[in-house]
Amino acid sequence: MKKLNRCVVHVDMDAFFASVEQLCNSDYRGKPVIVGALPGNRGVVSAASYEARKFGVRSAMPVTTAYKLCPQGIFLPVNMSLYKKYSAQLFEIFEEFTPVMEIASIDEAYLDMTGCPLLSKGWEPVGKVIKKTIRDRLGLTASLGMAGNKLLAKIGSDSQKPDGLVIIKAGDEIGFLKPMPVGKLFGVGKKTQERLRLTGIKSIGQLQQMDISLLRDLFSNFGEYLFFASREIDDSSVKQREEVKSLGHEMTFEKDSQDEDFILAALAELSRKTGSRLRRKKLYGRCVTLKLRFDDFKTITRRITIEEPTNHDHIIYKTVKKIFKSTNCLEKIRLIGVTVSNLSQGICQGSLFGANFNKTEQLYQSIDQIKDKYGKNVINLGTSSKKNTKN
Repeated sequence: MKKLNRCVVHVDMDAFFASVEQLCNSDYRGKPVIVGALPGNRGVVSAASYEARKFGVRSAMPVTTAYKLCPQGIFLPVNMSLYKKYSAQLFEIFEEFTPVMEIASIDEAYLDMTGCPLLSKGWEPVGKVIKKTIRDRLGLTASLGMAGNKLLAKIGSDSQKPDGLVIIKAGDEIGFLKPMPVGKLFGVGKKTQERLRLTGIKSIGQLQQMDISLLRDLFSNFGEYLFFASREIDDSSVKQREEVKSLGHEMTFEKDSQDEDFILAALAELSRKTGSRLRRKKLYGRCVTLKLRFDDFKTITRRITIEEPTNHDHIIYKTVKKIFKSTNCLEKIRLIGVTVSNLSQGICQGSLFGANFNKTEQLYQSIDQIKDKYGKNVINLGTSSKKNTKN
């Protein structure tokens, strides 16, 4: 198998569910937080903070066992909508570093950084920038593994938690794997570990000494995988997500509102976020959709198809404002959303082309560069307000 000269980053958030709960409730910080089934019920632990792990609590453990080990723990039910909100923001951050991303779960992903200009600064600075961006934007910590393939990057991120950064350089791969238990290899569960143990194999280093024919005899096709994986050979690609069909953002108000100025300011903020994401992906869209959810949870969507594809904040806002005005809404609003769809990688050769269009394109490029350097809230479209929201 041919080795590829790649830089693959595996990002794995630390105790994600529990960390989000601690972030959102200061009373939970520094205390053992256990997310999953509640004591007295059947079920398992979904996530345990590192304070809880000191008592031996682990994910997938029966909650009855977790309660015996840590009765003083703060037991919380799974709040998936909250975790998905932070997960979406996390993946948006990843997209700023590379378009080649494979989502492995709600709190982890592989990033193929091969060929990215940022790598010219070195692998360690790149890893530190990714970690710092996550910490600054979300208030959460992540562990990173950086290597020439997905297999090693995954093992690296898991080997120095929490808040770790492990870089496996070319030439160090075999030595890095050698002392590790065989269970560190992806797909090696308890049954496989037991069968290997019966043959005297406990570490990856011992597995590296085994002949491929013997491993095939023991494990059939999986034995061939063990042979190559123990020698850090993994040519699997980072698989990008399916083609994006729409992009948008939603905002839930802390208090239901019918204040038009406040709602329009919120729509301006959502238009800015949506336009920024479209430009990062070099996408343009023709269909702009407004979503409204009222205080009685009734939800409506209204859309307009514009003449020319766009990714400009002010055009998205102008369109969604027009939609909102046309609804003649008199009810209190709980949630609003802005989405752009009917996407393409380029724009039509239409009336927008010309000097004015090119100036606008250059203006937004400059705005995006300033935000990348000084923060996303340095420049905003019109007047926006973040009070009374939890977006």
